[in-house]
Amino acid sequence: MVELAIKEGDAVVYGKTGTTGRVLRITELEGKAWAELDSTELLYDLNVLEPVDETKLKRVLRKGKRQEKEAPGGGREGEGEGEEKAPRVEDMKDEGSLDASAGICGAG
Repeated sequence: MVELAIKEGDAVVYGKTGTTGRVLRITELEGKAWAELDSTELLYDLNVLEPVDETKLKRVLRKGKRQEKEAPGGGREGEGEGEEKAPRVEDMKDEGSLDASAGICGAG
């Protein structure tokens, strides 16, 4: 395996979406190096990840937590007032049954 600039524990950013996180592990699959990020638990191609300064990572994480707290209803359980409730079965409207009379499945 080639020596990589990014290693486990490094703070990185995925430029296409702005996703940041720390590299949990680096693995090789089918000859390509991948990094698992702690923030998403997804694998990212090491060629598209960029190292990021620790202060930027902390700032992004703080901003994310602040937005979570400020979101309407908070989106978190047990916060009381303003909490969004999941729709109840009684509130859901039955739209009827699926019309499958055409016999077309859509599979190529």
